[in-house]
Amino acid sequence: MNLVRFLDDDGRAKLGVLDATGIHPLPLPDMATLLRHSAAEIRELTEQAIATGVVRPLARTSLLAPIDGLTEVWGAGVTYLLSRSARMEESRHDLVYQDVYDAQRPELFFKSAAWRVRTDREQAGIRADCPDSVPEPELCLVLNRHAEIIGALVGNDITARGIEAENPIYLPQAKLYTGSCALSPQIVPWWSITAPEDLGITMTIQRGQETAFSGETRTSSMKRDYAELVEWLFQANEFPDGVVLSTGTGIVPPLGEGLRDGDVVTVCIDQVGVLTNTMAQIQRTEGALAR
Repeated sequence: MNLVRFLDDDGRAKLGVLDATGIHPLPLPDMATLLRHSAAEIRELTEQAIATGVVRPLARTSLLAPIDGLTEVWGAGVTYLLSRSARMEESRHDLVYQDVYDAQRPELFFKSAAWRVRTDREQAGIRADCPDSVPEPELCLVLNRHAEIIGALVGNDITARGIEAENPIYLPQAKLYTGSCALSPQIVPWWSITAPEDLGITMTIQRGQETAFSGETRTSSMKRDYAELVEWLFQANEFPDGVVLSTGTGIVPPLGEGLRDGDVVTVCIDQVGVLTNTMAQIQRTEGALAR
């Protein structure tokens, strides 16, 4: 049973628990409110929702992005050896990535507010002013305000690689832009995942009828464990509506072989789910951003 946000018949966002029979509504206004509760309370609430027997058919329901309110998305960088090697290859400031991979303190960065998040089957974005952007498939941890891991999501931390490579100080421009953060719609409860420290991750980039790139990794290849990343994220910070932490990527397309407009990116993570997005170029027009 997974936690979801969905649209009711009146077009309002609601919260529920999804199982094989359908969606069981939760008596809370939004996901942000749920993430203010402890892990034990959240588990009890989900079990109570199933027990009521009230169910909404999934077939006539649209699932929404999994977070709302003031819940933020943050990212951890250079947590896999392959990521460190790729960053060093592409950057003129390669020692920065060597240092952070070996350092006690990890790289952590703000990625997205809840309202910017795209979900499965929605368009994601690549910057028009960057010729080399890449998808970054990642396991994402859903954390409550108490720094407890509540569940997991499939994430795509789309990055304007050419901008970050030019200068690491440009990281916010490489990471934070329209359509750069995509998350799967179903939060898989952490207590239902077997051996989360060793999950398989795969990614494909489909370009027309051709597979432009495919790769795979396992979360066991991460240099840092989940508890360490969570501990650092909550150092001198607070997340009253919870937070999603994207744990880094171990799959990197070759340098110069970035995303193109219309590419379809699919990320699969064992026991967690599938996330598919079509890439659309983002460019500024007069007075607004256009997709």
